[in-house]
Amino acid sequence: MAQPYPVPPPRRRWPLVVTALVVGLVVGAGIVGLVWIGSGPGAAAADADAACAAVARTTSLEPDTQYAGFQRWGAASQLAAAAAEQEPRYQALADALKAPLEIVMRTFEASGPQFDAAMNRARSVCDDL
Repeated sequence: MAQPYPVPPPRRRWPLVVTALVVGLVVGAGIVGLVWIGSGPGAAAADADAACAAVARTTSLEPDTQYAGFQRWGAASQLAAAAAEQEPRYQALADALKAPLEIVMRTFEASGPQFDAAMNRARSVCDDL
């Protein structure tokens, strides 16, 4: 009768877990470092400039026919908010870019006197930068 092979003792997995933890910490620290480097003193101004560049390329916020413009303006609004978070002097820009989006989301229309005034104010704030 053949002898069965002996069952090997269970392997310890803690070296694998420790290695994975160390690799995760190193990669995470690297990503945080890159983000920190990218958010230096000029980052707020660059975000504000990029927001206004997106505003200049946006001709309509009509969500039914020009959804790309609506998304572009939303991205510009988020960039302006990021700039305002780093430097409070960009808060007026963030507020001005957010107003037309709020009107469209509330009324589902990109027209009317309130909307036109908000768009003109947003473009004016960008022009003043």
